[in-house]
Amino acid sequence: MFWHPEKQIKTLFHGDAYVSSGTTDSMDWLQKELTKAYEIKTQKVGNGVGYQSEGKVLNWVLRVTEDGWEMEADPRHAELVVEQLGLKDDKGMGTPGLSGADEDDTDEDVLLTGADITSYRGVVARCNYPASDRPDCNYTIKKGCREMSSPTTGSLRRLVRIGRYLKNHPRLVWKFPMQGQQSEVIVRTDADWAGCRRARKSTSGGSISIGEHCIKTWSKTQAVIAKSSAESELYGGVRGACEGLGIKTLCMDMGSDVGITLELDATAAKGILDRQGIAKVRHIDVNCLWLQEQCAKNIVPLTKIPGEGNSADLMAKHLSINMILRHMLKLSLAHVGG
Repeated sequence: MFWHPEKQIKTLFHGDAYVSSGTTDSMDWLQKELTKAYEIKTQKVGNGVGYQSEGKVLNWVLRVTEDGWEMEADPRHAELVVEQLGLKDDKGMGTPGLSGADEDDTDEDVLLTGADITSYRGVVARCNYPASDRPDCNYTIKKGCREMSSPTTGSLRRLVRIGRYLKNHPRLVWKFPMQGQQSEVIVRTDADWAGCRRARKSTSGGSISIGEHCIKTWSKTQAVIAKSSAESELYGGVRGACEGLGIKTLCMDMGSDVGITLELDATAAKGILDRQGIAKVRHIDVNCLWLQEQCAKNIVPLTKIPGEGNSADLMAKHLSINMILRHMLKLSLAHVGG
């Protein structure tokens, strides 16, 4: 990442590809300076003269609209998953996964063998590539990836359901409407306590927004087996605080000084963080006391929000299509096509 304080140019490099943002004059200056030393291919996306309304950066689709900007992951990945699973003529599925006993292996399920293992790993790995850009099915894809070492016929059945969902919802667009200068990074976290019915590990889900712009989501299996829902929510909050501090540092590198607000819907976890010391919860990993200190210093202030309004729920567990759409609306995400 690079920032030019005088020209107000922000640049992201990845290998030999780069993307820069700034005014029309600053972009013309940058292109002129780069061509003095390098042979470059340039595409300009924006509203200026000679600019395109749509372009690609590392196969992400960027487009400018009347309201702001949009970003979309390479739609080809969903098409290939549907094709490799033989679902071209399938009518699709409304949700990517199913909670409860229906998602577990049955007595009839057995380990995959030979080419079936290779096929499963190849398809679920392809699903994992755009997973960070698909909060609507990130949790389900994460669970599928955890079964790569020893996939079963049940694993394949769950993978096919993901494929049927992608058949029905092949594209997801991130919307970034125009907004004023923002001074806060909003981090929302949630956890699904003991959601893994095999290992009884919990999942931490979260999202980071700047104003109306969702800029990052995650769904991660917790390394420690939490002994209560409050503990799992606490670990989820610690993960969210770390992610938020990372974004804050990145914003500072790019010339913006922002604060952090951590939002969670767990009263018990908030109670643990609001006090000092471990008190009666000594079994909780003492590393989490670090977050108590951050809260006490008001570096990461806490806010309690209603559970139904916590968009991090989307990355922590299986939801109905109505709840998926509700949380996507809050994050300024929208299905397109299908």
